[in-house]
Amino acid sequence: MKALKELVIIPFIEKVIIPIYEKVVIPLNKNKRLRNFTVLALVVLVCGIIITTTTCGETYSPPESDSSATMQSPDSEPTPTPEPEETPEPEATPEPEIESGYINPLTGLPTEEDVSRNRPIAISLANTTDALPMNGVSRTDILYEFLVEGGITRMLGIFQDYSRVQVTGSIRSIRLYTVQIARSYDAILLASGGPDSATGEASNLNVTCFLEGGRGSQLFYRDRNRIPGRSLEGLHSVVTTGERMARWFPDLDIRLQHEDDREYVLTFTDDATPAGGRDATEVVVRFSGGKSSTFTYNADNNNYTMRQYNRDFIDATNGLHIPFANIIVIKTSVTALTGPDAGAGRRDIVTTGRGEGYFVHGGKYIEINWSRADKTSQFVYTLKDGTELELGRGRTFIGIIPTNMDATFN
Repeated sequence: MKALKELVIIPFIEKVIIPIYEKVVIPLNKNKRLRNFTVLALVVLVCGIIITTTTCGETYSPPESDSSATMQSPDSEPTPTPEPEETPEPEATPEPEIESGYINPLTGLPTEEDVSRNRPIAISLANTTDALPMNGVSRTDILYEFLVEGGITRMLGIFQDYSRVQVTGSIRSIRLYTVQIARSYDAILLASGGPDSATGEASNLNVTCFLEGGRGSQLFYRDRNRIPGRSLEGLHSVVTTGERMARWFPDLDIRLQHEDDREYVLTFTDDATPAGGRDATEVVVRFSGGKSSTFTYNADNNNYTMRQYNRDFIDATNGLHIPFANIIVIKTSVTALTGPDAGAGRRDIVTTGRGEGYFVHGGKYIEINWSRADKTSQFVYTLKDGTELELGRGRTFIGIIPTNMDATFN
């Protein structure tokens, strides 16, 4: 462009335009109309030359062809666009077998590292319709469901290895029996508040308990967009993660391992289908007149999936319809609280002593007994003849229901 300007435009102005101006325009001083017309013509001529020369100096690039277009003669039939082939959905990839020799004591499944001495994490989870779907529940090893107020339920997720905890919530408040169940696992309990009776019980039973807004509040944060499409400003936005636990547990100066003398009482076997069990391809666990959880057996993977509130029980993090290898139903005394903690119809649940219940696995169920010596002991499950109950390897659902409620089987 610079060379074109120096070789063509400038010499043309100097040798043509200027002489015309000097010899033609200036002598027309007395005829202003003709002089102005001549000046205008010269300006147009100069501009035309500049535009022509600069345009000619550019390289023309034809537009890129559309590879999807096909050249056709006017008389030819248009070539139909082929229908796209359906891409088959990828099949679920089975998890690789682990041959470390280590076993998760809450599931009986192998683990890459030895987590058997870990203190589990117990997280109190909301289970009302406006709190669903939950996040992180597909990483639980044991999941409890029980009444809290009136006819609604809450859940308690037990995680043996906190490093596997993804974003989990929404986290809600604790109750007396939440603390007592957590104590049976020697667990570290995480919740969002709770009545004085529950926090006092945590202190009495020496339960490591962290509440949002209190000591250990850095373990929690509020995800205001936890459920896509809904902004949850407060009630159901509290969550935690394993990363936060790994970051803050050292600063909180707590015991992360069981005492050396602790032994788990749960036992597992490869085939836990109860001998002489009755059919249980569909199981309905009733907690109140308005709340039940329904489980459907899938023989292909030997697991049960759950529905409640006419919707699948899924993990919002990964969309997984959460499978359970075992279902345990505990029948016990559930009464309305009295006194300062009785607000909104709160319940008291007996978690010690003895009682009856059911065990479900492999499409069959049997009646069982449960017992717990005191508030610091583990739950023990036996067959009716006193034989120790063996669970199938995998996740266990434990529903605690009032004695005036029941489970039904089809």
